[in-house]
Amino acid sequence: MKCIYFIAAILFLSGCTSSVNVHKGWSDIKYYRIDFSGHEIKKLPQGARLVKEQKDIAIGVLDSNGDTGEFVVSGHITENDYTVEPMWHFYDYSEGFTTTSFDGKVKPFTTYKITNKCQPNDTYTGVSDRQGRTILFATEKPCELEITFPREIHHGE
Repeated sequence: MKCIYFIAAILFLSGCTSSVNVHKGWSDIKYYRIDFSGHEIKKLPQGARLVKEQKDIAIGVLDSNGDTGEFVVSGHITENDYTVEPMWHFYDYSEGFTTTSFDGKVKPFTTYKITNKCQPNDTYTGVSDRQGRTILFATEKPCELEITFPREIHHGE
């Protein structure tokens, strides 16, 4: 009888795992950050590593097909249980922004420029996505980032 309980305990403690390979068709971005929201990463694909002091967040390099490679994580997950975001640089410290109008409404497809205040020549210029999100701008150490918006040109004025 004790043997049966012991086997059940081992099965319960080992838990189940899920595997995920995400395809992203980003044209000029090769780095990504993936957050499994509390599901511990058990196995990383080639070109990926855990973010410092995290067990459920990794950064990596997309392969030539635009795939992350296979992640194995604890528990059962669906597409709603993780997020994958494009990154500028392959560093642990990252921050992204959401572009909004003055009244706080999301403003998609807005041109922006992010500057690393620790290294002012390190900049990224892009356009926010349909949810107003910018790229995750990553730095080697904690640094202040500045976001600016190039002046829009109004024709006929």
